[in-house]
Amino acid sequence: MFLRGIIFSLMALGFSACGPAPVIDGAAQKVADARARNDGPALWVAKDYNSTVYLYGTVHLLPDDLSWMKDDMKAAFREAGTVYFEVDTGTQGQIEASILTQNLGMRSDGLRLSDSLDSYQLKLLDAAAHNGNITLAALDSMKPWLASEFLTVAAATNAGLSPELSADTALKSRAAREQKNVIYLETMEEQIRLSADQPEFVQMKILTETLENFNSLGSDLTQIVKAWSVGRTAFLTREMVEKLKKTSPDYYQALLTDRNQKWAKVLTRYMEGSGTAFVAVGTSHLLGEDSVINLLRDQGYKVSRYYDFQGENVIIPVDAKIERPESSEP
Repeated sequence: MFLRGIIFSLMALGFSACGPAPVIDGAAQKVADARARNDGPALWVAKDYNSTVYLYGTVHLLPDDLSWMKDDMKAAFREAGTVYFEVDTGTQGQIEASILTQNLGMRSDGLRLSDSLDSYQLKLLDAAAHNGNITLAALDSMKPWLASEFLTVAAATNAGLSPELSADTALKSRAAREQKNVIYLETMEEQIRLSADQPEFVQMKILTETLENFNSLGSDLTQIVKAWSVGRTAFLTREMVEKLKKTSPDYYQALLTDRNQKWAKVLTRYMEGSGTAFVAVGTSHLLGEDSVINLLRDQGYKVSRYYDFQGENVIIPVDAKIERPESSEP
């Protein structure tokens, strides 16, 4: 949407140089109305001669007052017979997640989280626990990766965001209602182990960053949601992908690069057949140089941003011959 916004602005400037004001204002308003109706989270489409795969980036924490289901996404979703999600978060998936979190995220070695923290980190932990309405004892019984997760959700909740309202949850509900063929790209254990199996120093680095940024984390997440809701992929790439790659290359490799490569292979196999599929995964997986998008392009598939404007076509190509005033310039 960012690049398209620039193009629309340039077009408006061009019209203002050679057309009457009422017509310009009306056309600009129609463009603005069309964009407000249809611009939303980024959606891409990959095609070959008999296969189509729509790729839709999601976020896992949303406020309850955000309108993000736009016409282009709805049209693509209706067209798809198969829908891919990251992981099953239904009843069975939640039970499995609870068991895995207990086994992989809670201390069972007689040590406490605070045993691994210096005085600076302890002060941060105490402040974050207080501001996040989490008991210090609860955090102290967790391994670093789980404490970081809990604190992130607490900050998001304080900012009015909820995992219960995630785009993934809404699309899974829609897929069930429309009786889509649903395929999950990984298991719950695989997903949880992405964090749980990180070396202690990586977990501690992530936790420390969470603690240091806790007071601004809610507003940062809200900004990401706002950018996501209008398709600001450049901002999201910088804030979600490039920062992670810079601050924690090992975690970036596990969280994004390795999974993207695995998922791209799954989608390539689908493209080798025929049909239409819709892929709903975390938006970070579709951004940056190591994205699923680029991996599919490397396989020779044409992948581009998808827009499906609903309503009056306000940009009509014409064979215009514009008479310009004479100028003394050459």
